[in-house]
Amino acid sequence: MKKSRFPLVMKTIAAVTTVVTLVLLLIYQKLPHPSVLSAAISFGTTAYHFVMRLAVGYAVPKATDYRFNYKDSWFLPRKWESAFYKKLNLKAWKGQLPTYAPSQFSLEENSLERVIQNMCGAEIVHEIIMVLSFLPLLTVPAFGSFPVFLITSVLAALYDSIFVMAQRFNRPRLVRIFEKQEAKRS
Repeated sequence: MKKSRFPLVMKTIAAVTTVVTLVLLLIYQKLPHPSVLSAAISFGTTAYHFVMRLAVGYAVPKATDYRFNYKDSWFLPRKWESAFYKKLNLKAWKGQLPTYAPSQFSLEENSLERVIQNMCGAEIVHEIIMVLSFLPLLTVPAFGSFPVFLITSVLAALYDSIFVMAQRFNRPRLVRIFEKQEAKRS
């Protein structure tokens, strides 16, 4: 399986934006100009979003080993989802989404049951990220600019919702296949 460049891109952006934020904060101490502070806040917020995504993506698998029960109500498809995904034409573009760890979803490297568990884990990771995308709003009292922080938080959460939808769209088909296989074995 071809290795994804996505992890390197994510880590590079996280590192660069963190370093640029620190440099801008040092410059701001010597030259307290509003534009330097604005740049530091912008890079800092970007760094937060990338570092947080990497941290959640690392912590959830370590804490859970992606051992989720796909039959739990949280993971079951809702009645409205199929029509909603059809309206978004999700099937046509879901394959264009970047995957951080493609091997986790490879049926050549994992059992079907493990892929389904990994899909549940990926869904949880992106749902946690969606919630944590709103954490920068806590900085509004210090920096102001509520509309800017709200817009970036909403856009970040919407971005991760796409990955949640992809998992929820793909998983029911794999579950049906898995359950048919299990029924034949019984």
